Amino acid sequence: MLQGLISSVMNSYDNITFVKAFIGKILRDLSLRETTKRVLEKVFRMSLKTVKELLEDYLSPVFRGDLNETKAIQRLNLHKASTNGKHLLWLVERMIELRVVDVAVREWSEQVVFTADLQRAFRDDAWRNIVPGLPAVILRCTFRLTNVVRGKLVEDWLPVLVVYKDNGSATPISPSNKSLYLELEETFLRIISTLPMSDA
Repeated sequence: MLQGLISSVMNSYDNITFVKAFIGKILRDLSLRETTKRVLEKVFRMSLKTVKELLEDYLSPVFRGDLNETKAIQRLNLHKASTNGKHLLWLVERMIELRVVDVAVREWSEQVVFTADLQRAFRDDAWRNIVPGLPAVILRCTFRLTNVVRGKLVEDWLPVLVVYKDNGSATPISPSNKSLYLELEETFLRIISTLPMSDA
């Protein structure tokens, strides 16, 4: 039932801000975390697949006898890709909020064909007049998922670095290890300084 509810929102082309807010509340209040995780991961995969297929259809149209009809179908595919991209971003935000984003991060980082298609699409000037907001939606997904990875890396590994430093005062740290420690500390500080304020 939960999957059907989320999927119906993801497949809608109407303004459904209220419905998204309602579903977001349901997801936050749901105590079955593992069920929520599985449902969100499944919907994420389906939504990403939809965006990829629509982009492929835009880039490799089936030519009909009428060129205007083919161009109209391409515009429609691009509009649908943009709308579905916005839904995908909303879903990514919910997954991050509920801390069930691991699968999304991994799958987003393994999109060789999709990223190649995006490069081809963005080299074509047509999208600028049809859906100028499409790159921002896709890049926002990438930005949010990248921040999750960087934030999680610092969250998990900074305490190890701190303990190592604290214990290093009892046992002298070799110059090479001290250099490594300082480089890693500087890298973590750079990551923290570039995260959104709420994450930092």
